[in-house]
Amino acid sequence: MGENGEIFPDDVMIDILKRLPVKSLMRFKCVSKNWANLFRTPHFTAQHLRHSIQNRFLLLQRIQRSPTSPVCSTPTSFCLIGPDLSVHELEFLNFASNGAKIVGSRNGLLCLRHTDHALSICNPATRQVTQVPRTLTDVRTLYYFGFGYSPLVNDYKIVRICVCESYESDDDDDNEGNDGIVVLDDIHVNQVEVYSLASGSWRQVDASNLQNLCLVSNAIAAGGGMFWKATTSSELESSQDPDECLVSFDIGHDIFRLLRGPESHPLPTTYSSTSVLAEYNDKLVMFHQFMMGNFHNFMMVNGESSLIDLWVLDNTHTYAAEGERWIKRYRVGPFSRIVYPISIWRDQIVCHRLLEHVDESGLVKTTLSILNPYSRELKNLPAHRNENYYVSFNYAESLACSKHSA
Repeated sequence: MGENGEIFPDDVMIDILKRLPVKSLMRFKCVSKNWANLFRTPHFTAQHLRHSIQNRFLLLQRIQRSPTSPVCSTPTSFCLIGPDLSVHELEFLNFASNGAKIVGSRNGLLCLRHTDHALSICNPATRQVTQVPRTLTDVRTLYYFGFGYSPLVNDYKIVRICVCESYESDDDDDNEGNDGIVVLDDIHVNQVEVYSLASGSWRQVDASNLQNLCLVSNAIAAGGGMFWKATTSSELESSQDPDECLVSFDIGHDIFRLLRGPESHPLPTTYSSTSVLAEYNDKLVMFHQFMMGNFHNFMMVNGESSLIDLWVLDNTHTYAAEGERWIKRYRVGPFSRIVYPISIWRDQIVCHRLLEHVDESGLVKTTLSILNPYSRELKNLPAHRNENYYVSFNYAESLACSKHSA
């Protein structure tokens, strides 16, 4: 109501309510039945999400490191970094996840992979958790997962890519128990299953065009699709196919396609390079990181350089019909230390900055930072702890429901 007791028009009331955090909206459901019904409507949920995305958080998954294993199997905790760089511990997620790893973050929903290989979909803001049914097949092997959303079919989907691996062993047994050494060149896609939140069920999809590929990255969701980096397996080394490519999954049509990355110019032999996939404004992007010259304890010597290029798949939403159109957005650098990009948050690069010394435990000391690509200003994030490795996600609070529709 206004100052004189008049009732606000519905559109004014909705414009006010959509700006409030989910925690407040959950309390306001008790104010009136009309409000409770309003918060469940797709229209209000979408309006609230559009506003929330403008003030999205950086979600960090902390994973403890050790000198013998850079990344242990169990995360220690989760936290959010706000636009003002304030730190918010996710106590509910820390409790509900029970050591799970985040597969992906989309529209306020998180897909979690638990230590017993079970999957769940969680909305930390509404504290709603839905257990995902077991997959159609239970094969003990390696998996790659992806989680994303398609506005075309208004559905969230989980992709599970099963890969077969070969082992080297000192004997001629069949390697029961997988005690041998995995031959990475012989890892290839075997089968793919897709879970639909709308139907609440799994189904197998055709992945014949992935049979001779080895996936080499986690999934990135953008523009109604999921994307992985891949290389051709050893069987195709003599073929005309590129050594590296991108695998895309069209969430709306359940179709896999192969994409080419941005064209890279030949580099001098003094350069080494790596690439990282990320999402930026709902488009797929690729970082190219270049390092030139001699490194000593992760410091440049002889004044040589490390650089980062950012390429954007400009037609992420329409590449299937038009072909890929990559645009170079910027180059940032040179840097005197290694700066390794991991994601983009609020137009800034989230990165691991390697320092020059090793601590007493034998771990290389790093700083989790955000880099402004235009001013080149580096800021340390307050959540950093050197004993942890970080995986980052963009996260926006929402009223999205993690349960499948009946």
